[in-house]
Order: sequence, then C-alpha cells, then structure tokens
Amino acid sequence: MKRIKFATANIRIYAYNKPLSCYPSGCTTIMKNAFFLSFFLVLGNLATYGQGTVSDTTLSMSLFQFQGGLNEPFGDMGDLYGGNASIGFSFAYKTRSNLLLGADFTYIFGNTVRDAGNIMRELRNNQGDIIGIQGEPINALIQMRGLTAGFYLGKIWPIFGPNPNSGLVAKLGLVYFEHRTWIESREDEIPPIEGEYRKGYDRKRAGLAAYQFIGYQHFSDSRFANFFAGFDFYQGFTTDYRSYNIDEMQRTNGDYFDLMVGLRVGWVIPVYRQEANKFYLD
Repeated sequence: MKRIKFATANIRIYAYNKPLSCYPSGCTTIMKNAFFLSFFLVLGNLATYGQGTVSDTTLSMSLFQFQGGLNEPFGDMGDLYGGNASIGFSFAYKTRSNLLLGADFTYIFGNTVRDAGNIMRELRNNQGDIIGIQGEPINALIQMRGLTAGFYLGKIWPIFGPNPNSGLVAKLGLVYFEHRTWIESREDEIPPIEGEYRKGYDRKRAGLAAYQFIGYQHFSDSRFANFFAGFDFYQGFTTDYRSYNIDEMQRTNGDYFDLMVGLRVGWVIPVYRQEANKFYLD
C-alpha cells in the first residue's frame, strides 16, 4: 500500500489509497472534520507560503505600527507651548528592496501653554482669576492639542541588526500640521467661551509641514519583537486658522514657522508570507 505524505507548514496529512466506506452519521463527522482541516490548511498556507524567512531574505511586507513619543516645539510654536507628548498609528508597505511607502497620523497633547495667563484676560479679575457666571473664581483647564497627518517615503539600510530586513531607517514626508490652545470648563460655568465663542480664544494654526525621521527598525526572526525607535523633525509653514482673537480684540492673519523635534518609538505588526516546507513522497 502506497502512502502519500504532504508537508505544509507544521501540519501533515496522511492519505491512503483505500476506498472510504462509512455509515451516514460517520460520513457527516468525517466530512466536517475534513472541511475544518482544509480551512486551516488554506489559512496556514496564506500566512506562510511564498517568499522566504525574515532571517535570511529581504521580504516585502505590510506594516501596522502603533507609536508614541515626546516632543519639544521651537520657532513660533515654541513661543506658545512647551513640551508635549504624542500617540499615533501608521501603515506602511515595505518592498523587497527595503523601500517604505507609508501614511501616518499622530495626535499631540501637552500641559504647558506659555500665554495661559493672558488668555480670556477680559474675563479675569485683578488677581488674574477667571470669574464664572456666579461670580466665583473658575479653574479652567488650558492645554495644548494638535495633530499631524500625511505620507512619507523611507528606506532601510541593513548595516546592523539581526537580519537583512532590520537596520538604519530614514523617512521623508509631507504632512498636515495643526495645533491649538484647548480650553475646558464645566458646562455653563463660563458662558462667554461656550460653543462657537471658544474658537475666538484657541489660537488655532494649521498648514503643511516637512517631516523627517531617522532611527532603527527591528524585525525579529520569530515575528514577536518588531519595533522602531528614532527622532522626528517637523518644519511647519502655518497660518492663523481663526480670523479674530476675542481676548486680544484684533484680527489675525499671520504666517508662522513652527518647528518640533521629538523622540518616537513604536510597536510593529508585520504581515508577510514566508516559505513553507516542500512537498515530498515516501
């Protein structure tokens, strides 16, 4: 009796050239088992068939990246705000030549607003406290918020690292860059800054920014420890998004040069196909 053995990933099937006979109930069970086994075989092949392995081959792969960082603003942005933090998500496609094409979104938030004492100046008393509707001092939350969103091109040079997919990475991109002053209070405590009036105090600026990143990209042979770490650089060409600042009682129409430098780290989920075992007979 000849036996044919198929090896696919880590699953093996043994089939004998013997006619199958069974009772209806037994056939149903066998058919169900065969269906599920076939399903998992196909699924396994989709995940493992094709290119090679991370340890010895430069692979093409899709990258889902979750990231966070710490940043320091300079230029006109540094006149308004202090250091901030960021979280975000990006997707990239890496080619077999280690080129990267990606899209990136980052949410920025910080606690330091340098002119916080001057915002809503017409609503403050002689001690600098903001006065609420009942005449009592209000502790309004004044913080910084922002975001970046755009596209980038990059390259990995495998001059160091455990495999040809890891190494020095550099990225160049163009992003939408936005920041504003965020004012928060309990509802109806300060009616003059509720709704649309709040926009007259938030100093919102937005525009395009050039983006650069340089750091290290790591892909583990086991797929589990995949990460990157490095430095971000932004050069933003922004303008006033609001036409009037209520507390300053003046129109706004400025152009600004906003700089931001940061440290970014991220966890990467790579999706790729690796080589399966070959078929053989015995």
